[in-house]
Amino acid sequence: MEEKEFVAFVEQLEYYERQHPANYRLRVGLLAALGYLLLFGVLVLILLFVFVVLYLRAINYLIIQILVLLLGAAFLIAQSLWIEFPEPEGDEVKYEDAPGLFELVREVRAVTGGPKLRKILLTREYNASIVQRPRLGVFGWHENYLRVGLPLLTSMSPAEIRAVLAHEFGHLSGRHGQFASWIYRVRQTWTQVLENIKKHPRYGLEVFERFFNWYAPYFWAYSFVLARAHEYEADRCAVGVAGKETTARVLINLELKVRALNEVFWPALHARADTDPQPPRETFAELLQSLREPLPTDKAQVWFAESLTARHRYDDTHPALADRLAVIGYANVRETADLNAFAITDGEPFVDQDLFARIPTDFIERQNRFWKEQLADSWSERHKFVAEAQQGLATLADKAPADMSVEERWARARYLGGIEGNAVAVPLLREVLELMPDHIAANYALGMTLLEEGDEAGIKHLELAMEKEVTLVPDGCQAIYSFLMARERGAEAEKYRQCAVNYYNELEIARHERRTITSADEFVPHGLTSEAVEALRAQLANVPLLRSAYLVRKVCRHVPDEPSYVLGVTSKRVLSGLQLDGRDKRLVGQLAKTINYPGYTYIIALSHNRRSLGHLLRNIEGAQIYRAD
Repeated sequence: MEEKEFVAFVEQLEYYERQHPANYRLRVGLLAALGYLLLFGVLVLILLFVFVVLYLRAINYLIIQILVLLLGAAFLIAQSLWIEFPEPEGDEVKYEDAPGLFELVREVRAVTGGPKLRKILLTREYNASIVQRPRLGVFGWHENYLRVGLPLLTSMSPAEIRAVLAHEFGHLSGRHGQFASWIYRVRQTWTQVLENIKKHPRYGLEVFERFFNWYAPYFWAYSFVLARAHEYEADRCAVGVAGKETTARVLINLELKVRALNEVFWPALHARADTDPQPPRETFAELLQSLREPLPTDKAQVWFAESLTARHRYDDTHPALADRLAVIGYANVRETADLNAFAITDGEPFVDQDLFARIPTDFIERQNRFWKEQLADSWSERHKFVAEAQQGLATLADKAPADMSVEERWARARYLGGIEGNAVAVPLLREVLELMPDHIAANYALGMTLLEEGDEAGIKHLELAMEKEVTLVPDGCQAIYSFLMARERGAEAEKYRQCAVNYYNELEIARHERRTITSADEFVPHGLTSEAVEALRAQLANVPLLRSAYLVRKVCRHVPDEPSYVLGVTSKRVLSGLQLDGRDKRLVGQLAKTINYPGYTYIIALSHNRRSLGHLLRNIEGAQIYRAD
């Protein structure tokens, strides 16, 4: 099902769900049961076949082979049905650390009829959620964890956190929560089934993949609409507990604070990499402090108005802000767009000042270390680039523009754009393209910059760059798609969305083509330089189990410019002709982990059941690159 069809189908289902909510849930339940029926049905049939064979004692070589395949398939299905949910991440909060928070949780849980919590966990995220962990996998028996981020607590008052908790408990109160959890486990089960099919293709489970290709779009659409309906119900639950005004304030604050982090805090932090060689030691503490600061009035109003123009997406079950506000009682919010009507700052104390007796110092220090490590690579790259750009611009400053080559002009544009912003580099990029209209990097940079400025002329530059360099397709198409969708030009945008989809489909087909090696494939000499072969041979000499190695290149139809190598290997035998203690498998694993290859390389053991492939590789000129003495 294409995305356009999926969206149209979801819109039909949303209308039906609003008109007939009970019947809709019955449909979702039956669709989920169909998936389980197939899995359990196949298991029962396999076990019945095994029982009949044993009862009749009809054992022969063929039956044994069939039994091995069927029992292997049964094991994989049973393994998929047993979903392991690890305990959620976070620091457990003790009652003595936050008695006010525990009392608030107890109160809200009692009002909403929500489930008992096993633990309250403190996290670094700007979010809160209740995570259900089924201890018996597909059979349920849940334990519940409240995960609440310190950044969220820092940015809200106790009254607002009350609304947040009511929303989360609203998801799990009554049968609504149990049903939603069951639907989620069905989705996880099928995900694991497909992963196991791909890992173990020899058990004949491809029928499940065909069924899933038909079943998944319908089940995903039905469960998607149900999940979105549950979001509205959870919002109504928050209104019942905390009031309409407070709930609205929470929804708006969540939207605006994320914008403030993304457009003010993080850009300002990253800008410090231009001069500071190391990221700050207290990034998390600085983030918490920024969330305490009142939102800039002018920006907040603009962000609020922009957020009200957004429509809900079909890759996220959370409804758009305006839709959520309309459901809880602000039907005309899109027309008024007045942020002052919601009093988003009311002078109440923040939660971490009111509900916590103490916040663990070690927690904040660990998050500071986490962010310093997370930022280290990108920070170092930026600092290095700025230093290189400053030096490069200083060198080019001594040259008259007329004396500069095309690449020097491109370097000047790239350096200046990287330091002072892409908009500054636009005239310089145009200079490059006047001299070399097909310059890939300049077209791409100019195209991205023009779209950011709202200039549709950027599309033609991105198209030219993507035509010359296929790896630019995903980001280029995404930029054009977002530009057109923001202007409600969905029909035109669909072309670019489909282009990106085709690119990823081609990559997936190419990966599958490279992972499948048979004697029917076409192989040619590897084509590596003697230096590259010698470097590889030196590494192979350090693998004790390796007896011989043959390297060739597979001729691929998909993404042919990316070479695909095949390394056929044989292991040393303790006894002639015998493979002991699974050494072929150990050899392949060791070669995969310890050797640096010139590109994508598929390693395959040329054991007795692959003799034809081994004979084929040995006959290719220059294939043998290693043989143990």
